[in-house]
Amino acid sequence: MKRLGLIGGVSPESTEIYIRLFNKAARARLGGEHSANFIVWYMDYGRIIGLYHERDWERFRAEFVKAADALKRAGADALMIGSNTSHLAADAVAKATGLPLIHLQDALAAAMAKVRCVKPLLFGTPVVMSGEFYRAELAKRFDGEPQIPTQAEQESIAEIILDELCRGVVSPASRRLLQDIVLSHPTADGVILGCTELSMILSEGDCEVPVFDTTALHAAAGMAFALDGEP
Repeated sequence: MKRLGLIGGVSPESTEIYIRLFNKAARARLGGEHSANFIVWYMDYGRIIGLYHERDWERFRAEFVKAADALKRAGADALMIGSNTSHLAADAVAKATGLPLIHLQDALAAAMAKVRCVKPLLFGTPVVMSGEFYRAELAKRFDGEPQIPTQAEQESIAEIILDELCRGVVSPASRRLLQDIVLSHPTADGVILGCTELSMILSEGDCEVPVFDTTALHAAAGMAFALDGEP
C-alpha cells in the first residue's frame, strides 16, 4: 500500500471524516484488522482562515507548500489537500514537491460524468461559488455548466459552513435551508458539496437530485491510488 500525505485541518472537522474513510476503505479491501497508510499534516485552522478572510493568497499558498514539503520528507508517495477552497494551492504544491497530487476535482468530474450531470448547483465557500479558480479548474475536467446560488443564498451557505460546520455544529434548520436552496434551482440536475464540511449536513437522499460528496469522492480516489496505484 502506498503512503498518502494529507494536508488537513482546514477544517479539523472534515479531516476526521477523511481519516475514517481511509481506514474504512482499507478494511473493505484488505479485510480484518488492516488500516490505511497515511500521514496527516494538520494546518492551524485559525491561521489559514485568517489568510482566507484577508484574501492573502500568496501567503495562503506558501503555508500549503510548506506542509506538502514536510509530508514529502516524511515519506508520502502522493499528496492530497483535504479542502475544496484550499485547492487554490494545488498547482503550487504539485510544482514544489514533484509528487503526484490527487486532485479533488478529478474525482468530482468523473462522478458527475458517470451519471451525466451537466447542470449541478455548486455549494461551497464564497471563493468556491463566486471566485474564478474553482470553476475554471472544473471546466478543464467537466463539460457541463455549474449553477451558482444567488448572492443571498451564498451568504447563507457561507454562514452555515464557517460559523457552524467548521465548529462542529450540525443544525437541522440549516439542513432544511440548504434543501430549500436546492429546490429554488429547479433546473439543477445535481448538487456539488464544494466544501468538505458540507458532507456533515447533506448526503445522497437529502435532495431529489444526485448529491456529489467531494469528501467521500476524494478519499476514495486517494485510497484507489494507495491500493492500486491510480486514483
